[in-house]
Amino acid sequence: MTGSAFSLVGGGSAPEPETRPGEAVVPVAQASPDDDPVTEVFETAVEPIDPEPVIADAAALVKAAQLAEQEAARAAERAAAEAKAAQERAAAEAKAAEEAARGPVDCDLPTRGLGPVKSNVRSAAVQLGCTFGEPTMHGVAGRAGTSDHPGGLAVDFMVDRATGDRLAACALENMDALGIKYVIWRQRINHGNGWKRMEDRGGATANHFDHVHISFKRGAGGGTLRGC
Repeated sequence: MTGSAFSLVGGGSAPEPETRPGEAVVPVAQASPDDDPVTEVFETAVEPIDPEPVIADAAALVKAAQLAEQEAARAAERAAAEAKAAQERAAAEAKAAEEAARGPVDCDLPTRGLGPVKSNVRSAAVQLGCTFGEPTMHGVAGRAGTSDHPGGLAVDFMVDRATGDRLAACALENMDALGIKYVIWRQRINHGNGWKRMEDRGGATANHFDHVHISFKRGAGGGTLRGC
């Protein structure tokens, strides 16, 4: 300072901070005019946060897969059953058509033992006899009681146990086609509604253990044996 005038040296520069021996001078950060601490804090607060990822329920997925597999298996089983049923129906229809085209079974079986039975009875006897090994057959014969033999409406087929079982079952399956009234076999009688036990008549032949007896309706039948 000289007289009454003074001057500032350094163009108004800020005075250097005083330091003590051993201390370092740390510069103060200069804030730009655009820096706004409030805006910076607000922008940080509203910054979007990534949502938590959805974690699938593993047990539910396994159960759903098992249910789908079970349903697929059931659908496959139904399809297989339907296909098998269709094949069986087609085979049965083809067999029935073949039998119808072939006509009644006839193997030139001797029928002398039948005597003068009715024509429908003779036709049924020949078909059954040819199908089951050409057994000895007895038709018209004298019988006591209410037998159908004297009237030519019954036939006895002399067979073993296995053949008799099959012949009796076949006759019952073809009752309408052959005009059958009832079947007797091994001391049992069947009118088409199940086997019923008969009284003991005293012997193997009297009790029908060595032959199948078949009685026929008058003027009925005359059809073709099927399914045996």
